Amino acid sequence: MMLPLLFNPASGASPKDPDALLRLLPPDVRTRIEPTPLGPPWEWSEAIARATRAEGPLLVWGGDGTAHHAARALLAAGCPVALGVIPGGSGNGLVRGLRTPLEPAGALQRLLEGRELCMDVPRLDGTPFFNLCGTGFEAAVAHRFAALPVRGFKAYARATWDLWRSWRETGLRWDAQGHEDSASVTGLQRLREAWQGRDPELPERAWSLCFANLPQYGSGLWIAPHADPTDGALQWARLSRPSWFDLLAEAPVLFREGGHTPLRQEGRLQRATLYLERPLPWHLDGEPAPERDRAELTLVPRAFRMQVTDACPWT
Repeated sequence: MMLPLLFNPASGASPKDPDALLRLLPPDVRTRIEPTPLGPPWEWSEAIARATRAEGPLLVWGGDGTAHHAARALLAAGCPVALGVIPGGSGNGLVRGLRTPLEPAGALQRLLEGRELCMDVPRLDGTPFFNLCGTGFEAAVAHRFAALPVRGFKAYARATWDLWRSWRETGLRWDAQGHEDSASVTGLQRLREAWQGRDPELPERAWSLCFANLPQYGSGLWIAPHADPTDGALQWARLSRPSWFDLLAEAPVLFREGGHTPLRQEGRLQRATLYLERPLPWHLDGEPAPERDRAELTLVPRAFRMQVTDACPWT
């Protein structure tokens, strides 16, 4: 039984050539894979059944949006197999966060040689996401980018630039449970808190605000470096609006994994109800979500099966 490799022809800046991808694989791997195009309206049931009969994983070649829809379908089906994502989008935040190689053939081979990771599943008003969700500036960019007729980093950068000049921050009010309040906090996590210091107070205003299960937006930007998809908590990260000087001096630090900058503030929580002073757009794994001025964030620990490579730092 061959493993289906689902690919979204519309994701990313360049067309996908499954035949060229297969030619780069060893013969024993090539004969196990059957490329299958898939896109909206995202009917996953047949592919999940085929992957289950082949004893998984379900392989998906595309960007964060494609991975998001595949993960939701697997979660709804009870996670009969793990999800393996081959990078093929514009930002590839999910796979970058999991340390999957960015070269598709190498990623596919390393994933088949890899292992399963049981990841936490956060939800925004009951809807699951797997990398991150957010509101404010970053969500406005996601909505603008989704409406563009072209894809790729240049289009994303242009949308970011246009909104940076006009987007304003909003006031926030929280009803939240911090991670340190939970009885499930382990000794190792307490040691980390002692090393890093206590989480800052939840912000009362934000220009861009995300809730992260993994550390990257995509394209190499580390929005929540301390995010851990196995710790039973969400990492919140507030990004301050950079000035002209910050764009030169501080913004490049966001593209270094260990970089520290006052533009970024982050902490952890287990659940929260967030009230905004005005309705704002949201996104789920980069996919546009409806405007709202109230949002409930929850999390189910270790509820999703993800196929990862040996480079993934979590077990």
